[in-house]
Amino acid sequence: MKRELTQLYPKVWRLTADNPSPMTGPGTNTYLIGQERLVIIDPGPADSAHQNALVELTTTWAAPIEAIIVTHHHSDHSGGAESLAHRCQVPLLSFGQPLQPEAVLEIDDLQLVVKHTPGHIQAHLCLWLPEPRLLIAGDLVAGQGTILIIPPDGDMTAYLASLATMKALNPAAILPGHGPVIENGPALLQSYIDHRLQREQQVLAYLAQGYQTAPEIAGQIYADHPPEVQGIATMQIEAHLEKLRREGRA
Repeated sequence: MKRELTQLYPKVWRLTADNPSPMTGPGTNTYLIGQERLVIIDPGPADSAHQNALVELTTTWAAPIEAIIVTHHHSDHSGGAESLAHRCQVPLLSFGQPLQPEAVLEIDDLQLVVKHTPGHIQAHLCLWLPEPRLLIAGDLVAGQGTILIIPPDGDMTAYLASLATMKALNPAAILPGHGPVIENGPALLQSYIDHRLQREQQVLAYLAQGYQTAPEIAGQIYADHPPEVQGIATMQIEAHLEKLRREGRA
């Protein structure tokens, strides 16, 4: 299915990959930042149609691509990154390779500030545009639903800290890796924090009742969910248990 390029804000565009699924929602959002020059953020899966569309768009604009950035190395965000970077002969940038926290990238008259946001995975970054106060969030949050935190690379303590740090920026809008633009950014980030802390209280309550393992607790909390989600649910509960163990509460 052909996906349309959407202008979200001045010099901020979105092209959604055709990879819808229960895990990716309507598909992975690729963002193009700039006008005279471009940065491509999260070029999506290894899908030739999506990569071709990105190249065609930039060719039509006659705007040179300065770099390709991935928020993290899950294949739905980065699967097509290496081949696209090679094709366009531009650097491929990610956290630590070589992007460091608070590094500033300039594209046209915009600044993109690198924010290290571990939690979903350790090497996860967001990009903050101070003007116009936009947060390109990768898988920190989603336009619909919640985000998976799967140990050992996923860490609930780090995730909650990242949510709080990004909320403190007071973003006017959040551009997630999946789903629509989030206009009520701080409220959405707080709702994610509240959701995780409420789940933590449920886990503590079941521990107090004698349940000990993640499968046991997940079976209680997610008892009304279909069997196919129990595996993912168990991993989420394990992330909560790891946090509680570190804190001496489990």
